[in-house]
Amino acid sequence: MKPRSTASRLRQGWNRTGKYVAIVTPILMVFVLFAIYPNISVLFMSLYKWSPISSAREYVGTHNFKILFTVQAEQTWSKIFNTVTYILGLFVIQTLLSLGLALALQKNTIKNKFFRAFFFLPMVFSSTMISMTWAYMYDPNLGIINNLLGLFDPSRYPGVDFFTTNFRAIILIVVVHIWANIGYPITILISGINSISGEIKEAAIIDGANGWQAFFHVTLPLLLPTLLRLSLLTITTGAMTADYVVMVGSPGSSVPYETMSSWMYKATRSGLEYGMVSATATVMFVVLALTSLVQFLAMRKVEKSILG
Repeated sequence: MKPRSTASRLRQGWNRTGKYVAIVTPILMVFVLFAIYPNISVLFMSLYKWSPISSAREYVGTHNFKILFTVQAEQTWSKIFNTVTYILGLFVIQTLLSLGLALALQKNTIKNKFFRAFFFLPMVFSSTMISMTWAYMYDPNLGIINNLLGLFDPSRYPGVDFFTTNFRAIILIVVVHIWANIGYPITILISGINSISGEIKEAAIIDGANGWQAFFHVTLPLLLPTLLRLSLLTITTGAMTADYVVMVGSPGSSVPYETMSSWMYKATRSGLEYGMVSATATVMFVVLALTSLVQFLAMRKVEKSILG
């Protein structure tokens, strides 16, 4: 059998590689055009002073960032505090609630399947519809929550504005966010729980562990990588959430509750200077990038300690 020439091997290798290049290149171009390029553009936009109303741009360097942390320092730190509080509230409540529900609904019974679909159902509705519904429910005079509380204390309810403090506003909007999206973490956690070998749990029970001990020493450690991935998603979506804050927290509220994302949305919609908005977005990107890096390193360490 005659050995193949070098040119023949190179041609065959190129034909094999060319198929993957032909498939990946269009997808990569779309990703770069609609994901990478806009994010890089925001960084450059933060170095300019310009408005969408006018085409003129003035290069100001880091001036927009200086304004954020000097002239507007109080407003900036208030938005950062509200954003961090929103993320922490969302992370703690959603993680604990979704984990508890996943443990309760892990078995594939007809009743559990019904409740899985029940908790996942709000995800098919738009955030606008959900926000408007909950904003009406929170209404001081016409909302169903005020009217139900009025059955127990007619002297106080209805007529109570729930959005009188930032902390209460955060919790109430986090409730809306969780109600609308909890179906996803429940589904992921149920999948993670069911992927754990039953033999490991049975071995722990045979060794004398009760249900709680088996959960804390077997199920939870093996579920940590899934929880860390969900926490990364929760923190990212919580930081970028603007729709619930704008449509639930703003109408009729007595406190100008703002997160960084909601302020960027309102500023962009009202046509304010895009340079300041881009600077705020850049600060958010840096914070989220550092948070994601820390979570990624923690995830690697946990997986290494579990898998060996």
